[in-house]
Amino acid sequence: MKRTYSHIDMDERRKIARWRMAGLSVDLIAEKLGRHRSTIFREIRRKTFTDAEFADLNGYYCVIAHDMACERRAKLRKLARFSNVRQSVSDRIRHGWSPQQIAGHML
Repeated sequence: MKRTYSHIDMDERRKIARWRMAGLSVDLIAEKLGRHRSTIFREIRRKTFTDAEFADLNGYYCVIAHDMACERRAKLRKLARFSNVRQSVSDRIRHGWSPQQIAGHML
């Protein structure tokens, strides 16, 4: 049977935050959500809020985690972010360079 991946949504993040505050283990949270435990570990590790000034505020918060995930997915690619790279690539394409030649030259 083929498995498909789906991103963790806001509802699941709310449940993770609530269950973490209640002290449930990651294994139990994963079982309740029907996800692999490594998915939950990765979610918590990547999206835990840390504040150097107020250590009491450190932790996993569903709204912050969701914002971090959306920001990570919305990151623009290099050609969209850097106009000089975009101009260089389009100039080389106009001069007949192949994509492989452009990529090899830009390393």
